[in-house]
Amino acid sequence: MDLENVGIGSFACAFGDLENKPENIPDFDSLWETASFGTDFAEMGCTTYRKMSGPVQEYVVDAVRRTLRGAGAGATDIDHLVIATSDPALALLPPDFAEQVLIALGLDDCVPHLVSYQRCCSSLTALRHSRDLFADPDVTHVVMVALDFVPDDRDRVRPYALFGDAAVSCLLTRHDPGLVRLSSSAVKVDPDGLRGRDTFVSRKAVADRTLSAALRAGGRQLPQVTKVFAANLYKPLTLFNASSVGLPPDRLHFADTLSAYGHCGNADWMINLVDYHERVGIRGGQTYLAQSLAPGFYACVLLEGTAP
Repeated sequence: MDLENVGIGSFACAFGDLENKPENIPDFDSLWETASFGTDFAEMGCTTYRKMSGPVQEYVVDAVRRTLRGAGAGATDIDHLVIATSDPALALLPPDFAEQVLIALGLDDCVPHLVSYQRCCSSLTALRHSRDLFADPDVTHVVMVALDFVPDDRDRVRPYALFGDAAVSCLLTRHDPGLVRLSSSAVKVDPDGLRGRDTFVSRKAVADRTLSAALRAGGRQLPQVTKVFAANLYKPLTLFNASSVGLPPDRLHFADTLSAYGHCGNADWMINLVDYHERVGIRGGQTYLAQSLAPGFYACVLLEGTAP
């Protein structure tokens, strides 16, 4: 089955409704010093983050409703709902989470899926899985959601990251150009990272392997990439890691959303794509790279702009 006619569009972001500053987190200075080995937080690039004050499913429902409304689609059109979240957030979801979301949205004939265990890379695998569902000729619409949230503010402070809460959704549709289409994807494992022994060498090696696989599968070369939707991590480290694998720092789009929202886990690349489209515009025929990394993983997808 030819999957090249599957368009991806109607992105919608539901951020945590409470805005806070990192320095207001109890014991923030000591938490950051311990987690990020004494680096200067001022260089992080994060000035505020968002926190969900209500049940997490309400934010997912809000994002999906706006995605459907933006696409002019109804609940009866949706065949599958694919939700991606990182491992810590997965453990916090209520056992009837999928049922609550389906019922609230009126998705009475929709099959739910969950993609996780790849940490902040999970949503990139979920996007490929969502597209692959169209191998079934009866599938016409798939909603994909990236979700991450942290109930305890102290747990937001992680190595080279300050976590915020967000749910972001998009719609994949057969024979509709959408905003982009998936050209190729790849995810690879860094065994040292899984064991907590990752180094610059191991992180660069897994990034090189993953990027090479995605570029080869997509028939592209790195200079053809117009913009990179990066993860919202410690700014100096993000720029350094990008340069080490041949991604020019000026091609990365992440700094403004990092400043406003922090690192929203596996939702970052979607947030940055939406932000870039609002500011600049996704262009038809242009190639875009979405990437994420986490201890033990590196993932990326090549997206081709389909908008007129």
